[in-house]
Amino acid sequence: PGVLVLTSAPEASHGGAWGFARVVRLEHPALRTQSAELLCGPGSITALSMLAPAAEQEAAWRGGARAVARLRACTTSAFKASGLARGLYSITDGLGGLGLRATALLVEGGASRVLLASRSGRVARDGQGLEAQLQALCSVCIVVACDSADALDATVFFSSTLHSGVLHAAGVLRDKMLRSTAARDSNTVFAPKALAASLLQQALSPRPLEALGLFSSIASTFGNVGQASYAAANAYLDALAWSRRSRGSLVSSLQIPAVSAAGL
Repeated sequence: PGVLVLTSAPEASHGGAWGFARVVRLEHPALRTQSAELLCGPGSITALSMLAPAAEQEAAWRGGARAVARLRACTTSAFKASGLARGLYSITDGLGGLGLRATALLVEGGASRVLLASRSGRVARDGQGLEAQLQALCSVCIVVACDSADALDATVFFSSTLHSGVLHAAGVLRDKMLRSTAARDSNTVFAPKALAASLLQQALSPRPLEALGLFSSIASTFGNVGQASYAAANAYLDALAWSRRSRGSLVSSLQIPAVSAAGL
């Protein structure tokens, strides 16, 4: 016997639970934690009996059969490069290393104006050259003080302006082993990444976008010791993108590894 994390559908909150479970397996392997997705209905008990004893750490019951996840190589030829519409783009946590790197790429791709949303409205981390990067982009950038994890801020910011696209680059680390993690630690990590993503997609849902990109992390897929909350928050983004794409939205979640000289 072990621990079974059972979810009923590939929704965002359930993705967060799976991300959390990946770190549980790393920090407490003796618990033999498994994750399973199963829609309730006729045959559920039989399906569960076929999922739980499996050697796979993660499995889902879909279309009357057991499905498991596998990583596969994807070459750049699988993607079609295209220019951006010359419109307005926004980046949450736009004054961080990843946000400013993304800004430069947007401008290079044809964006005519980029709004950089930040809780403080200023570059908060010294010694990384971020201020110089911002100055180099000042002709096309507007810095806006906005807490994307606050419902009112998110609604006003994303509903009052017609965006061509949005990149959600916000993120906070609060690394702790599971035994030392309190609810407030998880909330600190979840708010800017998972809660903010939910709020911005709600504010943007009535409007067509060229793209909505969520900056996730490879910690979502592999887990990382001491980063249960972070892995869960990023897995939430992945599942949110999957859920929204199944409803026809143009949403992508990018599992980003460590980026040299960028950080969060």
